[in-house]
Amino acid sequence: MAILNINSSKFYYELHGNGIPLVLIAGLKGEHANWVPILDALTKRYQVLIFDNRGVGQTIDSGEPFSVETMADDIMGLINKLDLKKPHLVGHSLGGAIAQKVAHKYAGEIGSIALCNTFAKFNDTGRKVFFDILMLHQANASPADIMDGIIPWAFSKKFLSPELIKIIQKASNENLYSQSLSDYSRQLQALYDFDSRHWVSTIDIPTLIIGSEDDMLATSKESQELARKISEARLVIMPTSHASYIEQPSDFVKHLDNFYNGLARQGGPI
Repeated sequence: MAILNINSSKFYYELHGNGIPLVLIAGLKGEHANWVPILDALTKRYQVLIFDNRGVGQTIDSGEPFSVETMADDIMGLINKLDLKKPHLVGHSLGGAIAQKVAHKYAGEIGSIALCNTFAKFNDTGRKVFFDILMLHQANASPADIMDGIIPWAFSKKFLSPELIKIIQKASNENLYSQSLSDYSRQLQALYDFDSRHWVSTIDIPTLIIGSEDDMLATSKESQELARKISEARLVIMPTSHASYIEQPSDFVKHLDNFYNGLARQGGPI
């Protein structure tokens, strides 16, 4: 657990395990702790960097508006400060948008990207859902009430249970670093502004795309479209909703392992 000064901001990060470096990039409102469901499994083989993005958790920045490109520059700053050589990026939702921008801007400095439950442009359903979350923030709703607005879109009905909902609500209300209205607004605007449709086909590094059958925020069709446009892409569709790595953590890790093992067999950058 530590803080690094990157681009005039103080980034909270943690490094776990040893081996091939993986950088896990969380989505909108997501903190480093979001990756706990898969962290232990990954650290058996990889050196894993988890951190709080600009505008969330324990990372502190200027409070000014920013873009997905700013967040991509942040990540490269972390990678360089920590001296991670050719790391592999795993980005979920907004994190997948950031990973696309890193691959577009810094292709020679990373080994591969895994784009998980993400898109070339945030769809209308996602915009409506998270605008409603903005309204809850503006109404000073509790963190648990805000999460209640997200839960049905993040998880499939077959995964959810009353007990799980209570656990999520309790954890949300007890979070000492709940996202502020201002920080949520800035992250949401960066996501609204993101659009890789005119350049995503130029990404030419090994890419894994993980989509989900029941995801309405980043539909399986959007995952398929990304796979068609990125020449080096491999596509996997999971029987989950948006939070695929939480619903089926073991299978999610297996998909990553298979992808990296395939790169190794091909003599790729791993």
